[in-house]
Amino acid sequence: MKKNIILILIVILNLSCSDRKDGAWEDNIKLSQKELQFDSLENSAIIKTGADSWWISAIFFKDGQTFDLSNVDTTANNFTITESEFILERKNGKEIAIKLFENTTGFQRILTVGLQAGNYFDGITITQSTD
Repeated sequence: MKKNIILILIVILNLSCSDRKDGAWEDNIKLSQKELQFDSLENSAIIKTGADSWWISAIFFKDGQTFDLSNVDTTANNFTITESEFILERKNGKEIAIKLFENTTGFQRILTVGLQAGNYFDGITITQSTD
C-alpha cells in the first residue's frame, strides 16, 4: 500500500511539472493526445505514440484507485489490461486503445494512465461525464 502511495505521488508530481529542469529528458513518448473527454456512454479512443520504448508506470481511476500491474509486462509491444470499468490495450508498440464502459455511477470518472520512457514521464487523462 505504501509503495502504491509513493508511486501515485511520483506520477502526479511528474505530470504536474511544467518547467523543464536541468537533466530532465525531452519528450521521447510523443503522445498524439493527452486529455480526452467522454460522455457517460461506452466510449473508446486510440492514442498513438511516436516511439515504442515507453511503458505504463501506473493507472489511477476514480478516487485514487490504483491497479496492480505486477502481472503485466507493460514494456511489451502488445498486451491487454482488462478491468470491470475499462480495457486498455497496447498494440504494435505505438498505439494505446482505451475503452471505458458506460458510467452509471452518477459521478464523473477520471482515468489517468502514467507513462514513462527512461527519465521522461507523461500521461493520458480521460474524463467521463455522467450525462
